[in-house]
Amino acid sequence: MKTSLEDLIPGVPEQTGNGGKLLKLTFPGTKAVVSGPMSLKEKTTINAMDTLEEEAKARAEKTARLRAARQERDSGSTR
Repeated sequence: MKTSLEDLIPGVPEQTGNGGKLLKLTFPGTKAVVSGPMSLKEKTTINAMDTLEEEAKARAEKTARLRAARQERDSGSTR
């Protein structure tokens, strides 16, 4: 027994859509909401900005950790 598309349609509940409009895409690390297809350049720019932001956070954490260790070392040696 072959099932056709017409046989399957009655079992599918009615869907409510967005009227054929493009969905608004959001990406982590960005404040802007994009409404439409993104070019490869835009995707690359967003990825590069995210990577730079992550690296900047890592550098800031490392600098703070090293500064705290240096201050602890210097304060302990002046007895």
